Parts: sequence; structure tokens; C-alpha cells
Amino acid sequence: MGSVTVGVVLPKSWVGEQGLAAGSPVEVKPLQDGALLVRAPEPHGRDTCTLTVPPNTPPEHLFRQLVAAYLGGATEVVLVEPGGITAETRGIARMFGRRAVQPEVVSDEGDVLVLRDITAGPDLSPSQLLRRMFQLVHEMQRTAGGFLGAGHPVDLGSLAHRDDEVDRQAWLVERTLVLQLDPHRLGEGAPAPRHDPISPLLLARALERVGDHAVVLGENAARLAECPVPESVTSALRAYHRQALEYLASAFEVTEQPDVDRANDLIDTGEALLAAHHTLTESFLVRDGAPELSSIASACLGLVLQSIDRTAAYAQDIAQVGLDRAIAARIERTRGDGPAESAPGLSRARRAAEPPAPAA
Repeated sequence: MGSVTVGVVLPKSWVGEQGLAAGSPVEVKPLQDGALLVRAPEPHGRDTCTLTVPPNTPPEHLFRQLVAAYLGGATEVVLVEPGGITAETRGIARMFGRRAVQPEVVSDEGDVLVLRDITAGPDLSPSQLLRRMFQLVHEMQRTAGGFLGAGHPVDLGSLAHRDDEVDRQAWLVERTLVLQLDPHRLGEGAPAPRHDPISPLLLARALERVGDHAVVLGENAARLAECPVPESVTSALRAYHRQALEYLASAFEVTEQPDVDRANDLIDTGEALLAAHHTLTESFLVRDGAPELSSIASACLGLVLQSIDRTAAYAQDIAQVGLDRAIAARIERTRGDGPAESAPGLSRARRAAEPPAPAA
């Protein structure tokens, strides 16, 4: 209170390890011998994951472990590297902090680095996060489709940057579900929250893959635009992509407003879009009378068609979630419990033969 006349210097490493900063409260307790005990307030619900970093650990291995700890609900990750934290380990930790929402480095001393979650915890709405994901991937797809036949330089970097944000949101959806369903955080005897932990995860995974394909589509559409390609081909590609994009928007809408008939109609529409992929592929790349294209143009055209096809397939999975939710709501009503927010459902696996997309 008032001006400070006597100050106590606390070790910097201790301040960082406790997650303290200027203005943070501390507890002070007088002891019987007249000494004062200064300590940080007891953390509530902190789950710590300690990762040892052996020499020559591949950076991608450490990054995957950090992501797994984050998705598992750890609110604090302690990296221990014998001999001292290297610049490479420090760089991976800070890159992870930028890619996730939002652990920060709170201590970096000697051979120990501490990352701690500074978000509000599990009180986020998966539906809001999914709506944000949908908006991001829909806009990414619009941007990528604009590269088809573009006669101007394109910015591929913006797609990759937005894809990182989609990954952030997908990880946050999974982490939020884990935290909300953690019995240790619910408290003894507390009822589990009445929401479906399965369909939000299915939607997040599908939307994340749609974002990946926006990047692949953009890259190959930009290369295709540099090749001599008949206007009839590019106009057909634009029309096919526009249909897939409209389908994606309708599919996500039915997950927010589940309706059995509407969802079934959309799933049928998806079948038609998947069939269109085969028709266009035969017309442009296989059938006699297909336009003469260079090898580069043919390769890019095939990858563009594949990405649009995969986008439609994931949108069909999203529509299936809408059907699952609509049926689950009917089941809840027959139980007499009133309408539930949603219940787990099974989404059809329509991508068993799909090769993995490049890592984000």
C-alpha cells in the first residue's frame, strides 16, 4: 500500500516457474521464528506433462509430442534437456506456442523450459470454434478457386498462413472437449456436461482436411494458370469448384440445424458431385478427344480435380453428421428427456483411398 519503501527481490527463475508477472498476487505467511514465507498461490487444476529431450531428437518428433500433450489437456508442459535447452528446442517450443491457442514459455533457465496454458480453459463453446473453422476454410477455398485461370500473380503464402490458423482451431476443439469431459475438472459428484463429444471432433477433422485441400488446390491452380489450357477446361473447373463450395456451406448448415430430409438430400447431392469428378477426369485426361495438354498441365489438372473431389467428400461427411444429429434428437425425444444438444453418431468413411495431404 502506498509507495514501496522496502522491496524483496525474488529469483527470476522462480517467478517464471510459478507463472508470475508484474502485479501477480503472492501469499505471505509469518513463521514462528519471525521469518516471512513468500509463495505463489496454489494452482487449480494444473496438469503437468514432463517431456525429456534426448540428444539429437528430431524436431518434428518433439513438436508432435507437444501437440499430443496439448490435445491431451495438459495445462503445463515441462521440457527437460540434459546439458541445457538448445536453440533448436527453444525454437520448436516457441513455434508450438505460436501454432496453438495459446501456451506460452514462462520459464527458460538452464536445462528446463516450461510452457503454460494462459487461456480461459475449457469454458469455450465447440460450436463457436467450429463456426470459426468453417468460415476460415470456406474463405480459403474461395481464394484457391480464384486462382483457376487467374491472369495475375497469386499469393500462396496467405493460404498457408490461414491453414495454420485452421490447425489451431482444430486442436483447440479437441483440447476443449478433453478438458470439458475430464472428471477431475468436473468435480466429485458433478454430472457430465450434456453434449456430444464425438460429432464436434468429426467436424473439426473434416474441416481441417478441407483447409489442407484448399492449399493443395491453390498451389496447383496457380501452376495450371501458367500453362496454355482451353477456356472450356478452366470454366468447367470453376463451375465444379463452385458447386463443391456451395455444397460445403449447405452441409455445415445442416449440422447447425439438423434435419433428416435435408441431410439425406445433401448426401445424395454429394454422390452426384463425386460422380462428376470421374466424368471430368475422363473428359479432360483419359477419353479420346481430350484437349491436348502439356505433362505439367495434365498433372496439375488431375490434382485440382482430386482436391475438389476430396472437398466434396469431406462435405458429404459433414452432411452425414447433420443426419446423425437429427436422428439422435429424435431418439432423445422418445426417451422423454426433451431435445438434447446432440448425440454421438457415426460418419461414413469416404476417404480410405485418399493419399495423405502435405503436412501443414
